[in-house]
Amino acid sequence: MAASMFYSQLLAAATLRSHLLWTALRATAQALGSYGLLNNHGLQVQQNLSLHEYMSMELLQEAGVSVSKGYVAKSPDEAYAIAKKVGSKEVEMKAQVLADGRGKGTFESGLKGGVKIVFSPEEAKAVSSEMIGKKLFTKQMGEKGGICNQALERKYPRGEDYFAIGMERSFQDRFCHRGTYSIVGDTKPAHI
Repeated sequence: MAASMFYSQLLAAATLRSHLLWTALRATAQALGSYGLLNNHGLQVQQNLSLHEYMSMELLQEAGVSVSKGYVAKSPDEAYAIAKKVGSKEVEMKAQVLADGRGKGTFESGLKGGVKIVFSPEEAKAVSSEMIGKKLFTKQMGEKGGICNQALERKYPRGEDYFAIGMERSFQDRFCHRGTYSIVGDTKPAHI
């Protein structure tokens, strides 16, 4: 009986501390003018800058960073022409949807994966017809999905590096110290 009473008091104290913490966080967010950052359901991700991959590549190129040349197709016919222009036996096609985990997603057309390697202009046209104008569903977007209006095509890179920083403006620090959403989401979802 005494142990049960002790644990009840411990649970009540932890609940109170948790409530006080959230109250303090909400008050701080409001004082800093970060409306929408916190609500009754907890932390909310607020994206103020979202760029498609091809846009990021253009910005890097303008800044003098060496990036592989990519082309954007807005139709299957454009995808065919670009694949011919690239002139490689292996062309990488990437759905341009603002979401993480595109490679593991599924299109409403049934196509699995938003990142594909194609081996001919004809295959580029066929694959792009299942991407462009269709919704891509990923873990991040869930049932809502995201429409793919274009695909990035480039010579298939044998290797590439990934660099990203997720910043939380209200406290001027990284919000995820462990890696990308898909890496952490698969291994340690509590860290997101």
